[in-house]
Amino acid sequence: MKKIAKLVLGLSLLAGSSLSASAAFAATAPAITTSSTIITTGSPYLKQLPYTSQGKIYGSVPKGTKLTVLENTNKYFVKVKYNGQTGYISTLFIKVTGGGTSTAPAPTPSKPETSGSSSATWSKQADSILSFAKSLEGKVQYGYAKNDTKNLIFDCSSFTKYVFNKEGIHLPWGARAQYKLGTPVSKNELRKGDLVFFSTTATAKNKDTVNKIGHVGIYIGNNKFIHNVNTKDDVVIGDLNNTWQKNHYVASARILK
Repeated sequence: MKKIAKLVLGLSLLAGSSLSASAAFAATAPAITTSSTIITTGSPYLKQLPYTSQGKIYGSVPKGTKLTVLENTNKYFVKVKYNGQTGYISTLFIKVTGGGTSTAPAPTPSKPETSGSSSATWSKQADSILSFAKSLEGKVQYGYAKNDTKNLIFDCSSFTKYVFNKEGIHLPWGARAQYKLGTPVSKNELRKGDLVFFSTTATAKNKDTVNKIGHVGIYIGNNKFIHNVNTKDDVVIGDLNNTWQKNHYVASARILK
């Protein structure tokens, strides 16, 4: 049993405290709230982004380091500041020592409540989400690994997160995490409000669907989608029939039920 635990832990460290390893330990995630005092029980990576395989790794935080949680980001990562650098560390390698009031594991964004929902409900939500997204054209700036709601600077997934949050639907930050949250749908089943996912140059070489994902947008209808694409174009409406989109399309997922 100890050998298995060590193997899983080793794989987690190798992957920069990956979500796959984190999921294996989900039941043991510590209780955390923003402003909690924590101590590292291992030497987690300090990461640029709160999900695996994307963004920089700034280094590792030594075991036994006391930190204050700046943001309870998701089930797998918390935001902290260490040696003047702000980043994210895995919840696998920390324990709460004070300041927190939660008695349950750090929350994982859950799927929107669908009990009793009607087609009119999801359609109305989709219209509201898309209307809001379109209203942000020319206002939002693209920033890699940014989730700045005050200055409206986002990457692709923090943009979709921000837009859906307007309807009270809380998505995690990260295109792959958003795909996992939704219900997969085929390309010919797409309807307004669905999320569409693409590979990037960096992720296209990966074999499985989740690891191929590197970009996300919101489907409008008629093969059109809106996304926060890059620093040159920011928020624009794209077309799934265009060459780049055809070559890089990976999957779609439904959030609105």
